[in-house]
Amino acid sequence: MVLFPGVLLAAALMADKPAEDPLLNLRKPEAVAQALQQAGYRAEIKTSSKGDTYIASAANGQNFSIQFYDCGDDGCNSLQFYSWYKKQDYFSPALTNDWNAHKRFLKVAIDDDGDLSEYLDVSTVGGMTQKNFDDLVDWFAVMDAELAKFLDERSGKASTKTAPISTSDTTPAG
Repeated sequence: MVLFPGVLLAAALMADKPAEDPLLNLRKPEAVAQALQQAGYRAEIKTSSKGDTYIASAANGQNFSIQFYDCGDDGCNSLQFYSWYKKQDYFSPALTNDWNAHKRFLKVAIDDDGDLSEYLDVSTVGGMTQKNFDDLVDWFAVMDAELAKFLDERSGKASTKTAPISTSDTTPAG
């Protein structure tokens, strides 16, 4: 049997190649909870008062939730990392504009009650590797810590973050 040098080289390279990180189907809350736990975070699947499923977790000692959107029989097409801060006198459109103009992933907005919401939206279509998901959660945690520092600098005191809620709820949880 004659083997060509290129075939031998390709076989040698493939033998040293680590197994690829498989794509995760993150369209179901259970799969997201498992991936979140694999990334080292707490993940508790809950249901809001309006019947929407979400995941409760925490980063930097502060609660956040993962909420699901555009859901059907095959799962949800997107999810959102979400948390919020209780209304403060210094929250303003200028403050949110300053943050949003300089930060790429984590966005903030003031809701009708004057609370400051922080959110990071993600498409679940096509899947994501565990490594990608770990990086995404890390981005959220890092940006969440940067937001807390940003708010502390603007207020002159420690920020007050509340427990996560589902966007379908109208009152804070916990």
